[in-house]
Amino acid sequence: MKLTVIHESDTPDSKLIDAVSNGWPHILASLVPPEVVYWRPCRSTFRDIAMIDQLPALALSCGVLVLAAATRADEPKAAPKSDAERATLMVPTKIAATYRGGELLELRVRGRMAYVVKPTGNVDPQKRWLWEFPFWLGVNDGFGNLQHRNYVEKALAAGFHVAGVDVGPSCASLAAADVCQAFYERLVADHGLHKRARIMGQSHGGLIAYGWAFRHPTCVAKIAGICPATDFRSWPTLPNVVSFPVKGLDYGLSLKELEARATEFNPIDNLAPLAKAGVKILHIHGDEDKLVPMSANSTELARRYRALGGAAEIVVLPGLGHGGSELYQSEPLLRFLLAD
Repeated sequence: MKLTVIHESDTPDSKLIDAVSNGWPHILASLVPPEVVYWRPCRSTFRDIAMIDQLPALALSCGVLVLAAATRADEPKAAPKSDAERATLMVPTKIAATYRGGELLELRVRGRMAYVVKPTGNVDPQKRWLWEFPFWLGVNDGFGNLQHRNYVEKALAAGFHVAGVDVGPSCASLAAADVCQAFYERLVADHGLHKRARIMGQSHGGLIAYGWAFRHPTCVAKIAGICPATDFRSWPTLPNVVSFPVKGLDYGLSLKELEARATEFNPIDNLAPLAKAGVKILHIHGDEDKLVPMSANSTELARRYRALGGAAEIVVLPGLGHGGSELYQSEPLLRFLLAD
């Protein structure tokens, strides 16, 4: 494990995440709000970020950031845990959270964790709802932090429900899309939610979200991407598409077989059904994102989608990499998701 210490001025810098080591930490850090990552032991903004050089594929592809506790030099250090143990701590093993204006209901769908959050105030007459990808951004992570609290609580205040289902790092697989569809059908049938979901996919969650959406386009109203992966050749690359998903949610193909059939499964190659169904798309993406490049995953998607007659907008975040507070406080994204 490597500890990277970054000294900054008193002004918060959204590019902080890009200052740490290249590679995997970028996608992990994108799913942890700044207040979780940083601590300030002195007047100047002195921030310690502990980054894991390598984590198990499952933890990485779920977008898990595992933080080692930063300690002062005169404090005793705890016995080190393995990378797998740290990853396990970050991934929630149960559904739990409290919300201002919301009530959490835990569900199980095909043996997978799932939930729906009901607004406790006025309920949207159409019972519109937001769907979180990956699921745990809308509930407490393993350290008790609700990373999308801003988005979730503002949606609840507008009368929207919020929901999610755990399909792991499934990379847009058909098996995962089938679980998502079973979850969708349950929410519509048992909870009376709107038949066209509003999707929010962050980082790897973009692949999961689009992987369900292009197979069920008439079930989707809008897709909001937060630095989303949409081309699995760009991230996580084809070898990892084969290895990341757990058994039962995987492709069941060899690398050679996936290479031959990639366009059949890759979200960015399957946009026509969404355009035909009138699904609206908005992405927010940093133009300095090196791990999930904006050009390959957002700009190119928007170009193709518009060529198909669809409506797609990209909110470019200048100078931002794969992380930063802007990803958690986007007013354009909220307006898009909650507008009629």
